[in-house]
Amino acid sequence: MAVFPSEDRLRMKRQRSEKAIQLAMQNRWQEAADFNRQILETFPEDVDTLNRLGKALMELGQYSGSLEAYTSSSKLDPSNSIAQKNVARLTKLVADGADGGQATPPPSAIDPSLFIEESGKTAVTEVVDRPSFDKIATLTAGDKLELKVDGGVVQVASSTGVVVGQLEPKLAQRVVRLVGLGNRYSAAITSIDETHVRIIVREEYRDPAMSTRPSFPTHAADIRAYTREGVFRADNDEDDDELSDDVEPDMEASDSSTTDDSDSSTTDSEDSDTADER
Repeated sequence: MAVFPSEDRLRMKRQRSEKAIQLAMQNRWQEAADFNRQILETFPEDVDTLNRLGKALMELGQYSGSLEAYTSSSKLDPSNSIAQKNVARLTKLVADGADGGQATPPPSAIDPSLFIEESGKTAVTEVVDRPSFDKIATLTAGDKLELKVDGGVVQVASSTGVVVGQLEPKLAQRVVRLVGLGNRYSAAITSIDETHVRIIVREEYRDPAMSTRPSFPTHAADIRAYTREGVFRADNDEDDDELSDDVEPDMEASDSSTTDDSDSSTTDSEDSDTADER
């Protein structure tokens, strides 16, 4: 192994780290794993590189190698929550024989727009009635999901048919009603661990008959708290009348005060004239 001067070694590490990250963003996991291994030859205890290698190997279905990388990272940095969560997930997968050397289908590219929230068109929620974690441990953030309406229930499943859970009742009721009216929806995982699965539900198609009706609550309620009711309501005349009624007593009091002051001034003037005559 070549020995580099300190500055050259750090430059090499930075360049290869940037390259590994770019490859991962392009879902070129095998190349990303190779670059991370090259970094570890010189920096065997670099926690970030071990995390990246663990991620790349997990995406390639090489769970034993991924577990080894994340375990090393966790030992070097016990506060590393990313490594700890993945160690727990991968331990179950390896114990269940998921790392049997079977070819894993190449992961589909992650669409960044999946995670962008749009007012009225998206809703972020936590899935209910989840199965045990070992049944969904292979899923990860960015995985696309399917929503299946079954009566009054909306089932959430992976693209391979693995049941992830259900939409919570209130949201499910809304989706069922809108699907019945012609809308279509998609979903994707935003985060997943042993205790929760959080997803984003997105409107993919809005039926023309629903053109002015948002799929999910908008943020108008936040605006109303700081804006006059008349901006949102056509029947604001009554509000204005009530506002006027509230103000009139103060105006009358002001007029009364002005009159009293005027009368007082007149009285003082008359007393002064009387005193002069005397």
